[in-house]
Amino acid sequence: MRARAVGMAGLCLWLAGPAAAQDELVEIAEVRWTRAVDPLTRQPGAALVTAPARTPLTLWMRLRAGEAGLARLAADGRLPLRHRWFRESFAGVSAEGVSEMTDSIVLEAGKRELLGRLRREAEARGSFDWRTWSGKARPGPGRWSVAVVYADNTPVLCRGDGAPQPCRYAITVK
Repeated sequence: MRARAVGMAGLCLWLAGPAAAQDELVEIAEVRWTRAVDPLTRQPGAALVTAPARTPLTLWMRLRAGEAGLARLAADGRLPLRHRWFRESFAGVSAEGVSEMTDSIVLEAGKRELLGRLRREAEARGSFDWRTWSGKARPGPGRWSVAVVYADNTPVLCRGDGAPQPCRYAITVK
């Protein structure tokens, strides 16, 4: 599957295909910028294409990995995954192109205390399917992006139309 944007009536959902052969340990199956996630269902709210400043902003994603991939990630010390948040700096109305990392947020999926649950799900179904997210309470205006990385800070790779690239998702906050 190739990465693509799916749009309908203001909905923009990015779907990322399997990672490269050398990095098929985890797949980011769905990604959505949203204002909130329902903590009970772990489902995101309405998708955002742009976001209003000083309101909650969340990057939600659904991850998949097989039993062997999960075991290798754990053995190699590459869990848990992280969201590294960046904000491009602006001068007036145009971006200066300088990105400043504001946070490195550890994601729930892959935390040591949850590995048993993920392993059991992978054993029973062939893979685990996990919904996770991170967010900002009141981000200021600008171009925000999130890089998805392993615990050792190497990027999780996503396959698009060309060669696999580091998974990075961006949104403009106005």
